[in-house]
Amino acid sequence: MNKMSKSKKPSLCETLYGPYPKAIPVPTISKKGDTPPEKEIAKAKTMWDLSKYPDHRDVGTPDEWVPRDGRLVRLTGRHPFNVEPPISVLEQTRFITPSSLHYVRNHGACPNLKWEEHTIDVGGDPKLVKKPYNIGMDELVKMTPRELPVTLVCAGNRRKEQNMIRQTIGFNWGPSGVSTNVWKGVMLRDLLLKAGVSPTDMSDKHVEFIGVEDLPNKVGPGPFKDEPWGKLVKYGTSIPLSRAMNPAYDVLIAYQANGDVLQPDHGFPVRLIIPGYIGGRMIKWLKQINVISHETKNHYHYHDNRILPPHITAEESLKGNWWYKPEYIFNELNINSAIAKPDHNEVLPIAENVSKEYEMAGYAYTGGGRKITRVEVSYDGGVNWELATLDRKEKPTDYEMYWCWVWWSFKIKVSDLVGTKELWCRAWDESNNPQPINPTWNLMGMGNNQVFRVKVEMTKDDIGQNIFRFEHPTQPGQQTGGWMTKTVTNVKHAGFGLINQDGDETKEEPAKVPQEKSDAKKKTYTMKQVQEHNKEDDVWIVVNNKVYDCTEYLELHPGGVDSILINAGEDSTEDFVAIHSTKATKMLEKFHIGDLIEDVSISADTKKPAFEEEKKEMESDDLIDARTGRKAALNPKKKIPLKLQNKTVLSRDSFLLDFALPTKNHVLGLPTGKHMFLSATIDGQLVMRRYTPISCDYDLGCVKFVIKAYPPCERFPRGGIMSQHLDSLLLGQTIDVRGPVGEFHYTGNGNFTIDGVKKSSNSFNMIAGGTGITPCMQIAAEILRHPEDTTQISLIYAAREENDLLLRSSLDEWEKMFPSKFKVHYILSDRWRKDWKHSTGLVGKKLFETHLYSPSDDVYNLMCGPPIMLDKGCTPNLVALGHKKTHMFSF
Repeated sequence: MNKMSKSKKPSLCETLYGPYPKAIPVPTISKKGDTPPEKEIAKAKTMWDLSKYPDHRDVGTPDEWVPRDGRLVRLTGRHPFNVEPPISVLEQTRFITPSSLHYVRNHGACPNLKWEEHTIDVGGDPKLVKKPYNIGMDELVKMTPRELPVTLVCAGNRRKEQNMIRQTIGFNWGPSGVSTNVWKGVMLRDLLLKAGVSPTDMSDKHVEFIGVEDLPNKVGPGPFKDEPWGKLVKYGTSIPLSRAMNPAYDVLIAYQANGDVLQPDHGFPVRLIIPGYIGGRMIKWLKQINVISHETKNHYHYHDNRILPPHITAEESLKGNWWYKPEYIFNELNINSAIAKPDHNEVLPIAENVSKEYEMAGYAYTGGGRKITRVEVSYDGGVNWELATLDRKEKPTDYEMYWCWVWWSFKIKVSDLVGTKELWCRAWDESNNPQPINPTWNLMGMGNNQVFRVKVEMTKDDIGQNIFRFEHPTQPGQQTGGWMTKTVTNVKHAGFGLINQDGDETKEEPAKVPQEKSDAKKKTYTMKQVQEHNKEDDVWIVVNNKVYDCTEYLELHPGGVDSILINAGEDSTEDFVAIHSTKATKMLEKFHIGDLIEDVSISADTKKPAFEEEKKEMESDDLIDARTGRKAALNPKKKIPLKLQNKTVLSRDSFLLDFALPTKNHVLGLPTGKHMFLSATIDGQLVMRRYTPISCDYDLGCVKFVIKAYPPCERFPRGGIMSQHLDSLLLGQTIDVRGPVGEFHYTGNGNFTIDGVKKSSNSFNMIAGGTGITPCMQIAAEILRHPEDTTQISLIYAAREENDLLLRSSLDEWEKMFPSKFKVHYILSDRWRKDWKHSTGLVGKKLFETHLYSPSDDVYNLMCGPPIMLDKGCTPNLVALGHKKTHMFSF
């Protein structure tokens, strides 16, 4: 880090707002909640004195080197690091937030930059920048400093409230995506004047800011033909030159926060601060400042931080050029407030407090340098509003600008809480702009500033005394709780029509159920008949004993093809009802073809015994594995809870989970090539996913999975719900399993069945993408452990980068041990080392021709990976090489 000395004399800001709170993080170094010894925390002078104590969630990630506070609530899993402090912590510290507890928004790994090496390039259009230059950190510090407190707010603050109305494309921020530090740096204006930028004639000119990060491009080449976006893009933005040059706006190139150098997560060694703007415009790890004659063409300037009209869905946004319409950009903060006290689930005993007052507390902020003029509280649904007391710490700037939040308090008689359903707060600023009562939904879930509402419940505690219990709208990230998570108490509308209890848009009149096919009631099917319709071109499912032909619906399904295909030919009731709304159920009705009946004997005399015997056999706890003769843990008709007994971190986002079977003598009972369901109730909803273990029935008493945790992202705002849940499991906790399921079954010596049809092969071509390696490894392991099985395997394993190649060491070892039976080749699509010896790019014809076995009746192709890879990269190229589609199978 840097050697920048700290002045012994307190600055004006420190005199006004100090002493600054201690910025030493307290890492949580184990899942049990252990922290470093108190003595070491107490004697630590900087965060780096705790470097040997990484937070346990960072171990194995690119950010393991950064000490972090374990109290921060993680919003996107282990990595990248997106966090907010509990609102109770903000309430304790109030005006100035400890830097170690400041919210963080990271899009990728935290850059590990050096003070003495980092420089900023100041340049741009030669017509506008007469004297471009490069400046180092020591030189920057020697320039005239500016220091002031500024509240930073993530554009998605309070987004989870919108996600409970209808899912946005953003992850679940709670109400604490907001913090205040005292920032010190150099005025951007001074840097631009030094470069010869004119302070006049600034119309239609902009200042562009670019950081050092290389981030994935998720939308393609973009609309700018002269500057197409590549696979990797920088995080950048721009602001009008007129704002940058106006000293009243205090745009700052900052190198200190709360009297110390920036912490890595906050942009060390230097970042941009734009007071009154959303945090997403304040580029961290700043590398370039460019004065240009147009708005920046940076990828993230357009595909982030927009407030689109409420009727614009993800699909609609791609049709009308919505991302590039300037009127929907989100720059200046809108007015907002929240209640921090009472906290969520806080309890107030009534008898001992009925004659007292309870002091509420919270924050309020606005943008544009405007002053918060009042905060109001209502406890009768907005019929009456009462003024709260403002604790105004901030001193206005020389230009009468206010850049910080205020904290407020309000004393309410406890007796007045009797009969109160909700506590509301709202703020006003000096433009007489108040918060709206109702939310307005938008696709990115930004600018969430509706009145903050805390529900009040009068109930009894465990010992029978009367209490008030308070409930906030939501809890951040994957934390459960909040009245908005319960559909019965959710909002009625959010700008795109009335909302029914499932969070879907509805009309004033209740929708009529589509007319069923005229003969639907006359047709009945057995489960055996339904199971025959389990192909992509012939998909039947069962929901609540009704049979649906979903073949025509596949491409129309908002959740994608796979979410239906995994239930093809199955009773999908539990899965479907758990994750679909009433609206989706009504949409399904048009595909209703009949009802399900029991698959029973025609003979009335044998009907009941046959059915009961089958049911008894399927639900028995003592199923026997046919291959080993041991008790099998899996049951196709019954969920079995398995306890987590060990966890091993493999990389920044992947891990190995070891679950105990019912006894040490049990085998799993999973035929080679088949999968199993893992299910759990997450945030009040049942989630089921198919997984293939890497262990087999030769492993007694345990089953092991390699899991990759998928955090929320733009395309999948909630990320991998199940993978994040599995990542969060503690030792001793359980997951429900059911199975086996799947069409493929390898029986040995090149023999296998697909949907019960016997097939054979001398050689397998295997193509795996990401976590799709697990079924391929399962089959390969079975072949390699039997010397008499001479089946040959050629595996191509595709991933984004080298760290995403799961269990690579095992694959490389197999290739060395079984050179005549197994070979493996890797391909990386996003990034790779200079000395990378395998392929790069996307899977294709040339790759297959070089590394796979040539087409033959004795060669079979097995594939598992993302649908787009299989559909666009694998199948058409295999066909082009002469492989028959009848010799291809996708897991």
